Amino acid sequence: MKKNLYKYILPYVLFVILYLIGKTLRVQIINRDVESRLEKQGKAIIYTFWHGRMLYFPYLYRFSSKSTILTSPSEDGEIVARTAKIFGFSSIRGSSFKKGGPALLKMTRSIKKGKSVTVVGDGSRGPLYKVQEGIINLAYLTGVSILPVAYGAKNKIQLNTWDRFIIPLPFSKIKVMYGEPVCVDKKTEEKKSKSKREELEKKLKEITQAVDSWD
Repeated sequence: MKKNLYKYILPYVLFVILYLIGKTLRVQIINRDVESRLEKQGKAIIYTFWHGRMLYFPYLYRFSSKSTILTSPSEDGEIVARTAKIFGFSSIRGSSFKKGGPALLKMTRSIKKGKSVTVVGDGSRGPLYKVQEGIINLAYLTGVSILPVAYGAKNKIQLNTWDRFIIPLPFSKIKVMYGEPVCVDKKTEEKKSKSKREELEKKLKEITQAVDSWD
């Protein structure tokens, strides 16, 4: 009974909380024209952000069916997937630690059908602010661009977890910033794969620093 409550009721509770908080936030969106340019090319997009910066994005893209998200196969991942579904997102279960191969295949098929996907840059377990190789492999296999995104809140709770997870307080000012896309073409060799991962990591860190600045 307790497990069913956790699995089926909690996602609706989280949805209501996130939706109500989202309605109160004062949002500044920076450099979103990058997303528009990619959309005009008629291709799917691989969205990415840090694990600790995921909370606002279901609200930002609420009810748009804009993307399929990769969620962990764990129980916590199940809650994330069910909550995201209420916001209008489909999901694929998997991580670099479990079911990574089948998940990569499913995301590749989704992208080739024209559906954008969302992959957490530093994965479900970290390390913090270290881009995982899977997202680079996905971009290599599909030929679509990776779009880094970050958000920061002026007034927030920051959890003492590995991902430094942030929760914006109601009525806070927040900034959402899109970075320049990272492209991984078919000519990318193994050595260049590392450089692409470092490039994406650098861009994510830069926009994270920018959205955390409140001078």
